[in-house]
Amino acid sequence: MYLCAEFCKITSNYFIIVHFNLSNIMKTIVRLLSVVGLFALTACCSNPPMSIHWEMGKNDVTPGVCELYYTITNLSDEPITNEGWILYFNYMSLHPIYTEGDQILQTELQASYHSITPTADFQPLMPDSSRTFKLLFKGNAIRQTSRPEGFFLVKGKNKKPISIPCTYAPFTRPEQMKRGIVTWEKTPYAEGEYVYDYVEGILGNEAMMRLGDEAMIVQPLLPQPKQMEYAEGVCEVAKAEVVVRTDANMVAEGYRMIITPSTITIEASDEAGVFYAKQTLKQWGEVVPCGSVTDYPDLHHRGIMLDVVRNYYPVDSIYRVLDIMAYHKLNVLHFHLTDDEAWRLEIPGLPQLTEIGGRRGYTTDESECLLPMYCGGWDPNAPTTANGYITREKYIELLKYAGERHIRVIPEIDMPGHMRAAKKAMGNMLTDSAFDARVYKSAQNYTDNVIDVTKPYAVEFVDHVITEIVKMHEEAGQPLTQLNIGGDEVPKGALTREEHQAFIDAVLAILERYNLQPMGWEEIAHFCKPETKAVCYSWLNSNTKPLEMAEAGYPVVLANANRLYFDFAYCNHHEEKGLNWGGYTDEYRSFDWEPLIHPNVVGMNAQLWGEVIRSFAQVEWQIYPKIYGLAERAWNNRSALTLSDYNHLVYEIFVPQLAAAGCNFHIQQPGVKQVANDNGELTVAMNKVMEGGEILYNFDDSEWQVYSEPVVVPAGTAIVKAKVRYLGKESNTTWLWLTDAHQVDAHAEEKNTGATF
Repeated sequence: MYLCAEFCKITSNYFIIVHFNLSNIMKTIVRLLSVVGLFALTACCSNPPMSIHWEMGKNDVTPGVCELYYTITNLSDEPITNEGWILYFNYMSLHPIYTEGDQILQTELQASYHSITPTADFQPLMPDSSRTFKLLFKGNAIRQTSRPEGFFLVKGKNKKPISIPCTYAPFTRPEQMKRGIVTWEKTPYAEGEYVYDYVEGILGNEAMMRLGDEAMIVQPLLPQPKQMEYAEGVCEVAKAEVVVRTDANMVAEGYRMIITPSTITIEASDEAGVFYAKQTLKQWGEVVPCGSVTDYPDLHHRGIMLDVVRNYYPVDSIYRVLDIMAYHKLNVLHFHLTDDEAWRLEIPGLPQLTEIGGRRGYTTDESECLLPMYCGGWDPNAPTTANGYITREKYIELLKYAGERHIRVIPEIDMPGHMRAAKKAMGNMLTDSAFDARVYKSAQNYTDNVIDVTKPYAVEFVDHVITEIVKMHEEAGQPLTQLNIGGDEVPKGALTREEHQAFIDAVLAILERYNLQPMGWEEIAHFCKPETKAVCYSWLNSNTKPLEMAEAGYPVVLANANRLYFDFAYCNHHEEKGLNWGGYTDEYRSFDWEPLIHPNVVGMNAQLWGEVIRSFAQVEWQIYPKIYGLAERAWNNRSALTLSDYNHLVYEIFVPQLAAAGCNFHIQQPGVKQVANDNGELTVAMNKVMEGGEILYNFDDSEWQVYSEPVVVPAGTAIVKAKVRYLGKESNTTWLWLTDAHQVDAHAEEKNTGATF
């Protein structure tokens, strides 16, 4: 659900072509790298005829336009001419501005799928030679991780694609760090002094005081219990007798524990409450304080959405996430299973949905697979993130595993937009040429992602899919009570309001037949009246829309993008992964806010959209430690923790547990600030959010040293760099430019122009 700028074409000539010869040494290095597989070439393509090198130029060469450089190198023994070849690749978010008549033509074929073709003016590129093209794109390239991927070459008709290696120049120049508005969310760069002040704001927040001389109010628990009363002594959990009692008067999912040196009594109204009491004990460890605990959640929907559509990761890996969710009392896995780019759930009776819709690769008609969106290469049979689906059997196993941990799985089948995969897989069953002649463009730049809802089969198709999903849940012993139908981002011009409303009414009738509560993104409120009790996920960045829907009578799940979109980058560092259309989300953004409190606000949900995902390791990287803020705020809307308390729990208690469990996770980079000492010398001070670990620093890329106290800067130093080493991981590197020239180049223009992304 990231927002893309509308395509814009500028007709003036923006291409600059530079010719130069590549040395034989460079050519040999590129070929050697290709042979050893660093470019993931297939066996049949071990000697690619060309290579690509990508480099960032500048942002805002004109407002909202950036310049990028593509260098094509001829690795073959024959000239590359202007005949018979097309270079394909993926590039997300940026949109080319091109002019016909130059030596190459770049075209955005469909959403993130692009091509480069030679024009009639293309001059032969001789062996051992390279040519660099400067191209302009609408948008800004603010991270070196946001770059083109998956290059492959097709020569002639019906030729097998050839993987093309691509190297990427790192961001090293001040102009590459240009970011626009100067705030923490959109800084010129996540640069030393900005980070230093941010860290100080976290560390300087007053921690809770001790209660008496013994126990801390803050316990090593997330979420924190609502109420604790302490008694003398401690209890060794392994040796204690555990007694469970039922109290029908207690809040659902709530519990009460009475702890003595020899017994632990748990009272709850349901099994979930008993389970959460045991998670509290598990977090406490082997020895717990005596006393009583009274605890319950403020919200009964506390979830994470995982998108396996845009980029796939095996369902078995999700068990690791479910374990962490249960440990922190999260109880909903919102499973995004279908979208424009794939259909990931096996539906009996409709094998084409996954046989075609579950694969992406090179295709001219999408009769056997879908276009190669995002990443994953050209081969629809390769074990990449482009390909794969969840079998019926695997889905049922996942439901059982989640149910044992009191986690409800809510599947999402997005409709009637975001259905390109289903359309292509089902052929003319869900569309026809007349409907496809309608002109529209989705938020992600698709022109054909809405089904023809006027076809009777459209409703029959949805009915069949829902029926089979209901059966899977019943077989797993986890009856389905809610189904998310998406309902978002249907582009203007695709449907009339009457067509759209009639379709939604028909879908609601199917859901009612199965006693399923409808759910969807906030746009469904346009077509579902409050009396339908449709649960609306509010994803905009303010409380205005969720309050409006809650006041109208809709059950609301808070899904604020700038707090709970975990696919957003942690910050504006050029090496961070993630999107940024709605800001940035780190472990503090998910905690440091006051969610809307209203009787009709029933839940809180974080989203991990899959456009930026390239592996399950990155899934963990994007979730951890952001998940801790979600866990605390969904259980305790008005948490008693200060930011400093929360930070201590995250980095001294729970991140070390992630490390011990072998999970991947992100750590905050250090701050660097220049100050003058008593002798008038320029020094740099550094800080970090965690108590453990160490800061490493260098001057002008000299050897890394361990920081212990403010350091005198050697004369002539231009750049100070610093990073944190903690629990076997290293953070991104913080940069601080010290010379006036660099400061002006990197920051002054943004401060004066107010340029935006």
